[in-house]
Amino acid sequence: MPFERLSASDLDNTANKAVTALQKGQIVVLPTETVYGFAVRAFDEAAVERLIQLKKRSENHPLTLAFSGMESIYDFVPEMEPLALRLARRCLPGPVSLVLDIPPRESDFYLLPPAVQNAASQTVSQGKTVCFRVPNHPVTLKVLTQLGEPIILTSANRTGQGEKLTTDEIIAELGNGIDLIVDDGRCLEMKPSTVLRVSAGHYSILREGALKRETLERLTARMILFVCTGNTCRSPMAERICEHLIAERLRCSLNQLEEHGFVVLSAGVAVGNAALANPYAIEVLRNRGLDLTDHRSQQLNETHVRFADHIFAMTRKHRETILSHWLSADTRLNVLRTDGGDIADPFGCSESVYETCAQQIELEIAKRLDEIL
Repeated sequence: MPFERLSASDLDNTANKAVTALQKGQIVVLPTETVYGFAVRAFDEAAVERLIQLKKRSENHPLTLAFSGMESIYDFVPEMEPLALRLARRCLPGPVSLVLDIPPRESDFYLLPPAVQNAASQTVSQGKTVCFRVPNHPVTLKVLTQLGEPIILTSANRTGQGEKLTTDEIIAELGNGIDLIVDDGRCLEMKPSTVLRVSAGHYSILREGALKRETLERLTARMILFVCTGNTCRSPMAERICEHLIAERLRCSLNQLEEHGFVVLSAGVAVGNAALANPYAIEVLRNRGLDLTDHRSQQLNETHVRFADHIFAMTRKHRETILSHWLSADTRLNVLRTDGGDIADPFGCSESVYETCAQQIELEIAKRLDEIL
């Protein structure tokens, strides 16, 4: 039976047909943000076996499980370690595949057919690892969302052969084994996803790919975010004070914080044009040997919230405002005061009020330093 070829531009129709094909046990070629991939339902043992034969994939090359979002991965890895959570939150959807430890029980992984479990996992000293991915392509994400279950997604080539950048190249080599192709033109990225092994608070690169090593180093840093209203008084003072306290604890300079895996930022929930820090805020920090003159206010945004490991709001109202836009931040979001109270806005007050505010911020950050570190 000849394969069917569809255009990725016809999103709804193409996604519907791709889902139907997968449900029938067919092999589908799907575009990703990197290279094209072969896809089959992960719960379809016969389809997975067909795919293995088509790829001529060896047993020491586990297949990747692809999901519609990182939330779905939790069913397979219910207690993801902090570094894996950080990378998943910051990199997915995107050109990264995470190889994670599967718990010995309480994982949906064990609902897969035994043969698929064997094809998708690798035995290590701690148990088993599985490779997870959330591809960042509108068609493939829509297919995954509509299908409502994971797929096996692997590069559309024979094992050991070079990546295919067009559907014509895929057809020329493997067309006889394909049932449906979603064509999105030539791949813009010529490298596959970067594969990372994450375990015990460390990561290693198993396959160099689209995401550069330097970028990964920045993505693994712990980010602490302070939020107030206009980002000219409380949160920028908190940012600098926190940097100072972390550097003291780590016995490093402020410039070395990122090398030690820490990034501290601040933002506001109601920021206009990029503004300088309040002069009194600059002065009270100057008295502590800290420089706030280069600060420019910035509006809190999706990237801040998605990347932050700890978000500290100056007031309960700020926390409510953040949650109204980003409910998923709940477990990482607290008011700075450990008693749950507010840090009052010093705007419009005297320098002595700013000094009192800075003292309160410093005291509360010191209380939370072990939590942050």
